Amino acid sequence: MPRILLKDGWFLDWKKKGFSRTSILINNNKIEARLAQGNLPRVEKVITVKNRYIIPGFIDSHTHLIASGIELQRTDLGACRSLNQCLEQIRADLKRNDIVFGVNWDESNWSSYKSGELNRRLLDRVSRKKPIVIRRVCGHLAVVNSRALNQIPENWKVVEQKTGYLYESAALNLNEVFRPSSEIVKKAIFQAVDYALKKGITSVQEITSPGYFRILQQLKDKLKIRFSVYLPVRFIEEVIKSGFVSNPGDERLKFSGLKVFIDGSIGARTAALKGYYKKTRRCGKVLVNKKGLKEIVLKAENYGLQLMIHSIGDRATELVLDVFKKTISQRNPLRHRLEHIEILDERMIKKLADYNIIGSIQPNFVRRWQGPGGMYEKNIGPTYRKMNCVKRLVDARVRVVFGSDCMPIGPLYGIEGAVYHPSSDCRLRPIDGLRLYTKEPAYATFDEDKFGSIKQGNFADLVVLNKNPLEIKNIGAITVLMVMVNGRIVCQRRH
Repeated sequence: MPRILLKDGWFLDWKKKGFSRTSILINNNKIEARLAQGNLPRVEKVITVKNRYIIPGFIDSHTHLIASGIELQRTDLGACRSLNQCLEQIRADLKRNDIVFGVNWDESNWSSYKSGELNRRLLDRVSRKKPIVIRRVCGHLAVVNSRALNQIPENWKVVEQKTGYLYESAALNLNEVFRPSSEIVKKAIFQAVDYALKKGITSVQEITSPGYFRILQQLKDKLKIRFSVYLPVRFIEEVIKSGFVSNPGDERLKFSGLKVFIDGSIGARTAALKGYYKKTRRCGKVLVNKKGLKEIVLKAENYGLQLMIHSIGDRATELVLDVFKKTISQRNPLRHRLEHIEILDERMIKKLADYNIIGSIQPNFVRRWQGPGGMYEKNIGPTYRKMNCVKRLVDARVRVVFGSDCMPIGPLYGIEGAVYHPSSDCRLRPIDGLRLYTKEPAYATFDEDKFGSIKQGNFADLVVLNKNPLEIKNIGAITVLMVMVNGRIVCQRRH
């Protein structure tokens, strides 16, 4: 590969907490040097970026990229604004398909909806002959008709036969029953990767299944972005038998750890809260008790496995932190992480900092659901105002990383949510938003000396933006112009 000079741009410098007018020399996929303007070396290839703004490639620290690619080939109900619109779309797709697998429905966007109105009996009126499966945008709730319900294994838990509701693992693992072909999965990977690149993402921390991980391994040399893979904790024994520890592989594709679910979601009203959901006597459910979680953590510690623990509600997070206090090594050398942690008090925040636990936050949730009258307020009431307050975590020196959970994919979209949080005392500075979507996620997978910063020796994973992302007035109006991975242009906006 020829040496490349990327010149005449403003490059983000973490030490200076801003942009510097410099050039960089790329050699053999890596950044060889940052160069001051002046006498620049003669190289085989020069790319002039014309005063644009260059940042490290975005790292999405929590994705289901393959699943989202599969969903691109299914019935997307995300744009529906009523239950009737969803049913109309399902009827239309039934004429063309032997099964309808609808995804991304979100009743918080519907003009009107009565709880429980969408159920098995309603879907049976649409069709009893063909299976109908529709899964909520959060993934933690699905509804099926009788034909589809008959295909669900009898030993699956959290399945309501009467209503056709599937919660948590039953909803999340529907691809094990309605299996996409390997051709669909491969197409999904390439489609999702191309979409992520357009958003400036050069690396993802992907939660997927062993089968899909094997397909990633087959396609490794064709992947345009980097994958760090997390597998469900139910495969822990197979992982141990295989001799895996966290981070075997290389900078293109590696295994990073195991994913554990402690509770559900706010949207499905299954996240474990200390209080009740609005106008109910429900407070969600803890999916793994203290004894079970302790066994998982101790096993992970013994075998060198990083844990990614899904914990949204305050009751769930308190349980996890209580278990961590008794089980993890001092200062958390395996870099265990908590996903979402949307509802926190000061005591929990202090424990996260004291134990050096990584907090993996999805700022796009703020933009999507946290405005006045949004889904959070409808489900939990006034508490919603202080949810997802990343600034409190940053101020307490908690290690924080940003990701999307693919709802939707888009770092700039998420950063806008963090910068314009509905509560003014929770708003993050743009520089911190960028750091939590670039530098910090690299730490989460032990890659801080490989990418996440524009510095000598790091891989040349770079994103060119049209405007200065540190100026608040530009937030919401920034365009990704070009993306480089390993010093190669893999995505470029056509003017």
